[in-house]
Amino acid sequence: MKSLLVPINYTDNAANAARYAADLALALEADLHLLHVLDLGYAFEQTEENGRHLLDSVRAQLLERTHGQIAVTTRLTLGDVEAAIEESCRRLDPFAVLMGADDVLFHGGFAENHITRALARLRKPLLVIPSGATFHAIRKIVLACELKDIASELPVSLGFLQQLKTVFSCSFDILNISGREDKGLSDVFRATLQDLYPELHFLRSSHVEEGIHDYLKANPVDWLMVFPKKHGLLEFHNSHAKRIVTNCPIPILSIRA
Repeated sequence: MKSLLVPINYTDNAANAARYAADLALALEADLHLLHVLDLGYAFEQTEENGRHLLDSVRAQLLERTHGQIAVTTRLTLGDVEAAIEESCRRLDPFAVLMGADDVLFHGGFAENHITRALARLRKPLLVIPSGATFHAIRKIVLACELKDIASELPVSLGFLQQLKTVFSCSFDILNISGREDKGLSDVFRATLQDLYPELHFLRSSHVEEGIHDYLKANPVDWLMVFPKKHGLLEFHNSHAKRIVTNCPIPILSIRA
């Protein structure tokens, strides 16, 4: 059975990500797991009470939203946010982790974006949901790739992509922002991957973020898939990756390369 993991807090973005996850869980026939990490900046008793109330409230809303057709479990824990997410991933082996864009998992005296930390640490696919996004049929997923990925091998398993294609009946396109198209390379790529990737798009832009946003404005896309790396245009500690993931108008599925 597939499962989805959703870390939540008290923000509207987190609540929206949970609603999106519930609708996605219906499509995937998956279980949904809600995680709330206690903020060490508050008195433990108060935080524990508030945290359990938050989890119970969101769980009740999601069960009502899905008419009880999905299983929703909750977990309250104390400690480091990213460590708690990683531990839950090891325990649950989720299909994906969902977080609200620009969200903060701490609700205390300071606000820090934890999505970029999740990008750097999580080994599971991370689906970042922009504010106000609602789940709908996933027909087109675009993979933003570097030229060397196109020339050799994508940093994502074909099995995972095939699962998405089977569930959503979606198609995949490949987007490269460098603008340097190699016809021979393109032909080899298409022949190797056959019908899974019907189109390759090479877009010339001096900035990766601007190139991606220009492409999204001109083309109907439901999800954008990116592959943050230690070395590359979308390296997870690079400002490009941070801005792309937190400011994208559509959900971004990030898979650490």
